[in-house]
Amino acid sequence: MKKIILIILAALIVVGAGFLIFNTGDNKKKDTSKKQVVASNFASYDFLRAIIGDNKDVELTFLLGPGKDAHSFDPTAKDLTTIQNADLFVYIGGEMEKWSDKVLESLKEEKDVKTICIADYVDTIEEKEVDGAEEEEEHEHHHGEDGEEHHEEGEDHDHDHEDGEEEHHHEHEEGAFDEHIWTSPENAIKMVNKLEQSMEEIDEANKEKYKENAKNYIAKIQDVDKKIKEIVNKKVRNRLIFGDKMPMQYFLEYYKLEASAAFNGCSSETEPSAKTIAYLENKAKEEKTPVILYIELNNGRVAKTIADEVGNGCKAMQIQSLHNVSLDDFNNGETWVSLMERNISVLRSALL
Repeated sequence: MKKIILIILAALIVVGAGFLIFNTGDNKKKDTSKKQVVASNFASYDFLRAIIGDNKDVELTFLLGPGKDAHSFDPTAKDLTTIQNADLFVYIGGEMEKWSDKVLESLKEEKDVKTICIADYVDTIEEKEVDGAEEEEEHEHHHGEDGEEHHEEGEDHDHDHEDGEEEHHHEHEEGAFDEHIWTSPENAIKMVNKLEQSMEEIDEANKEKYKENAKNYIAKIQDVDKKIKEIVNKKVRNRLIFGDKMPMQYFLEYYKLEASAAFNGCSSETEPSAKTIAYLENKAKEEKTPVILYIELNNGRVAKTIADEVGNGCKAMQIQSLHNVSLDDFNNGETWVSLMERNISVLRSALL
């Protein structure tokens, strides 16, 4: 009798375990009634949010999440499952999202997941050393023993081009291009256009609405671009000084501005050397700079130290690079446009 009871209990355990595995395993969709869209960074998330609009049949996930540094982000097992369950996954790649290689490898068998490396659809520029920033050891891998830059052939990350679709891939080498592509309005518009096309491909029934939403958002980008150009056209100085990282090279090149900074855009350093601080102080005095900048998710301590030393009313001000947003800004529904509009007063103080 005891043997029979033990056999029954063992059978119940096996059945129960099988039930749990079935219900917690790799089911294809969190909600099969909704399209699942995942964006790795804030700009792509914001543009998709604008394109999708009030469509309740699409679930959009911001993978990085507010308040986090993209350069140190590593997806969790839950994040990987979210991506595997997606209809569309949008990422940037490069050194900043080196983890995307692992994700793409895991998606090889996921034929239903459309992956878009959004950096393939904009004009990219190479990483550049910023004036004032001391070169870090991790940048040395860009150079050979002869001192020349060496670039290996890039890997094509766009796995879902339809037949006949024109490929725009730039064959990025990891770390060879500046990943902060969204800071240029020109690139932002290209991103919106590509993301709108991608939404049409996974949800053709709503393509007209997506087109209308994208058109409206592009008009807002063009409006803030016009406002910034009005300031740039009246500028009395051409240099922005950052007591922080400087991840706005696309912004600078678009508006034909220059910059000096404590660190390069993807630097992992937080404390500049005394030599760097002294250099930026002298540069600010030479340029009669009224503002020392620092970016979001930073307390501005270094910028304030430099501004205090410069004196003559020089002050520290935060500029939005849209590398990410604070939790408060995210909860308040801030967008690429609203954050760039916030920069207008900062640029007016810094350049005029």
